[in-house]
Amino acid sequence: LPAKARQPATPAFRQAVTAYYRQAYAPLGGAVEVEFTAGAIRVTWRAAAAEQDPMAGIVGLLQAGRQAEAKPILETLLTLQPDNLDVLYNLGMVYSDEGRLDEARQLLRHATQVAPRHANARVALGIAAVRAHDLAEAETALRQAVDLEPDNPFAQRSLGTLHLMQGQAPAAVAPLRQAVRLAPQDPLALLSLAQALLATASAAHGAEADDLLQQVLNLAPYGELAEKARDARRRLAQQGFRAKGGDKPRMDAVMYCLDGLKKFTGLSPAELGPILMELATLGQQGLPVNDPTRTYPLRSLAGEYTALHLVCLLHVGIKQFDPSQGAGFDIDREYEAALALYRDA
Repeated sequence: LPAKARQPATPAFRQAVTAYYRQAYAPLGGAVEVEFTAGAIRVTWRAAAAEQDPMAGIVGLLQAGRQAEAKPILETLLTLQPDNLDVLYNLGMVYSDEGRLDEARQLLRHATQVAPRHANARVALGIAAVRAHDLAEAETALRQAVDLEPDNPFAQRSLGTLHLMQGQAPAAVAPLRQAVRLAPQDPLALLSLAQALLATASAAHGAEADDLLQQVLNLAPYGELAEKARDARRRLAQQGFRAKGGDKPRMDAVMYCLDGLKKFTGLSPAELGPILMELATLGQQGLPVNDPTRTYPLRSLAGEYTALHLVCLLHVGIKQFDPSQGAGFDIDREYEAALALYRDA
């Protein structure tokens, strides 16, 4: 309340309280009456239609990301209906997102008691428990959710992610595969499955993981998930690149770097800049550096180039601007070998 309206029983207090509740309940429509009697405040909401369900308006607020507006209404309903599953579930998730984890878990545990077969309540409880670092309760809740609804992609994804957090990548693969099967357009499930496959330390999963990561980038090309997918693809490409050459410099990359030195040395920043921008843009999309059969044209340079050739050109070009930087791909030894050849020529 405003500072001048905090003294109970004053006109300013009544006016401010009335305005607060009318604003809080405005998203539900209908009418709000606020009465002040005998030291108590009575708030009455009447739907515009007799059959109107207040939860419909609350869910609309939550789906729109307006938790701050939904919370006071849910808290009021909880006082009136302490066993209402929808109120317990939705307010529990709001508290969980706010970091009020003890209160969230208490509400969500009650929700699972009110509706023992409500799988999503157990998923929400599992996530709140993870946030509270109680992995034992989290695993119990998520396993129960999967047992109740094996075709619930959210439950399968959450259980698989928990196994990943516990360092149990092989155990994570099955639920995450199920999550991807059920929700093939879910970029988080795709990324989590790729991470689980890569963490199993099996080279046989590399191609599948790379395909999953590319799907993540197609569905969500920007943001945190995209950055994680790009980083994972770079690491995967680096592993494949080094596996073919061992500890010695890769001569194909050396020659590509040498080509870059011949092309870029002596160019002005104005001439080199557009080339690097085009190379960097291609690199952001993810380049299959271990595939020598696929080539790419460039607007700024004549010819067709393999992905590894493009990465080497980008590396050399960045070095022209700042010798301490590179393309983010471990080809420094190839670049140094190419530089020695270029100087000796």
